[in-house]
Amino acid sequence: MDDRELARRLEATPTFSRLPIDAVAALVGRSRRIRATAGCWLNDAAAAPRDHLILLAGELEVHRAWIDDDGRPQGGAWRVGVVPEGPGFAWVPAGSGGVRIQALEDAEAVAVDADELDALLGWHDAGRASLSLRQAPLLQRLPIENAQRVFDRMTERPAAAGETIVAQGDPGDAYYILLAGEAEVWVRDPFTDESARTSLLGPGDGFGEEALLLQGRRTATVRMLSPGRLLVLARSDFDELLEPPLVEQIDAARARDLLRDGRATLLDCRYGFEYDEGRIPGARHVPLDRIRQQGVFSLDPADTHIVYCRSGRRSKAAAFLLRERGFRALSLAGGLADWPYEVEGEAV
Repeated sequence: MDDRELARRLEATPTFSRLPIDAVAALVGRSRRIRATAGCWLNDAAAAPRDHLILLAGELEVHRAWIDDDGRPQGGAWRVGVVPEGPGFAWVPAGSGGVRIQALEDAEAVAVDADELDALLGWHDAGRASLSLRQAPLLQRLPIENAQRVFDRMTERPAAAGETIVAQGDPGDAYYILLAGEAEVWVRDPFTDESARTSLLGPGDGFGEEALLLQGRRTATVRMLSPGRLLVLARSDFDELLEPPLVEQIDAARARDLLRDGRATLLDCRYGFEYDEGRIPGARHVPLDRIRQQGVFSLDPADTHIVYCRSGRRSKAAAFLLRERGFRALSLAGGLADWPYEVEGEAV
């Protein structure tokens, strides 16, 4: 069953009936596909399931343990399967702590991030944005309580074909979301002065965040290919409403614990020569420009990624971009400069 067909069937359920089919299809397309063999556990008992499961094939058994009013441990289990004469799927909602899910036979499911679905429903209930705005991946990750304030602060303006919206090297003063039309992104190589088109933008795509996060200048030029419309958020509003919930920082001690326990992966977003000179052991080199150009398809969206640079400035931009692309990302506060543990490399 493809994403569009599954979205069409989900629209008949109370949970998804409030959302446009395009938004449901996009959510399904971003969700993880799970294949589990008989006997496998699909989640860790120590934490509440983060995902709603849409079971497409097979049978699951859901176990739940709890403490009753007298302090005694209790438990129960029930089976969930796809009924042949039904809609073609079964729904297992994200539960509370103490829930474990086991495959009784080979199973296939789609794992829908519960927080993302909550955000989508919250944005829909706000009722003031167009479909393109509601589908902007970055804004779907905002806490619901921020949605109305973002709507209130954004201004809409037309854009003409051929118009340069931001120019590489200019100071950053706003964040943009493309509501209608298409635009192209050009980047000039600072060493050769040659420019190359790196990507195309369409409705729902945002741009302009890097200069705001780096507190520097624009890193690319964005030019309209066709007439369109833009939503514009001023720098002060971006700093207040978008950066705090979307750029989460982690200190060195906590990062080391997560890495040591295998609960996170480490990404170095600096240039190649910086990575060669000195790096944190186990770090994978994924430079910021590669993330910017969306060359991160090999990263696992189910992992938590800790990103670092020298000082923590570039890693904030990298974490923001990764969050925008649907990854769970944290920025290492203070970067390599404040890392008190082991470092390896040519210059060490």
